[in-house]
Amino acid sequence: MDDKHQEDWESDQADRDVPRYRNPQEICEDELLDALLGLTAFGSDRNLVTQAMNLATVDPFIMGLELEYHRHYYEGEATPEEERFLAAQSQMWIFSAYELLRTWIGKAKGYITAADNGGLAYKVERAGKDYGYANPTALERSKEIQSLIDDPALVEKLRGDLNKIRFIFLRLETIRVALAKHHMPKREKVISSFLTFGMINRECGSLDYQMNNGMSIIGNISRRDIADDLRAIPILESQSDEEFESFKIFMRGITDEQSAEFFKDMKGEL
Repeated sequence: MDDKHQEDWESDQADRDVPRYRNPQEICEDELLDALLGLTAFGSDRNLVTQAMNLATVDPFIMGLELEYHRHYYEGEATPEEERFLAAQSQMWIFSAYELLRTWIGKAKGYITAADNGGLAYKVERAGKDYGYANPTALERSKEIQSLIDDPALVEKLRGDLNKIRFIFLRLETIRVALAKHHMPKREKVISSFLTFGMINRECGSLDYQMNNGMSIIGNISRRDIADDLRAIPILESQSDEEFESFKIFMRGITDEQSAEFFKDMKGEL
């Protein structure tokens, strides 16, 4: 083995020795909450803050379940009831995380579109309009939009936050839609080719769910992976549109028509 391959081998071995997941006891509950609150136009929305607090509060509880299930599984003491309860908690947490991000993303996109088209002032007027009854949420929203008008740099920050979180959301959307609707996101005719139960992750005890794009298996994802992705938001970097489009094609796969064309000339060989 030459020096270059020796270095690569040693580097690979070193990577294998580094635990992929932190010990739950080392993770502060506020990490997840603070990461979400750091998103522009998130912390100023009390409804989103409440949902984020719920998500962050339940996260350590489920990590405890995962750790206990991991121990019981390898000691041969895991029960079907224990696995079902973990699966139920995991899927409900994933659904909640998806809805939270989807709501923020929808609002963020609306603000950016309005800003690009000079429509923020109209949004302020509409949100703050007096309909004869008190609506604290609408008034709060009006102030939030006004802050974007007063400080245009916030719009650019919002654009950057939306950019860097879209990779996380695409992975989350893929597993959420598969678990809830049993098909691929944006491709209702492509039925998910895997069953909606998870297999134990040997490192952390979380349940791994297989992701596929109809034709190919593209990897596994667990509730713990999603939680760790969200905790990492503050250190994420923006990616180019070309990189995102490439990743989206990888995640969603080619169309059924493209697949049929691809395999057409191979039928005699299969």
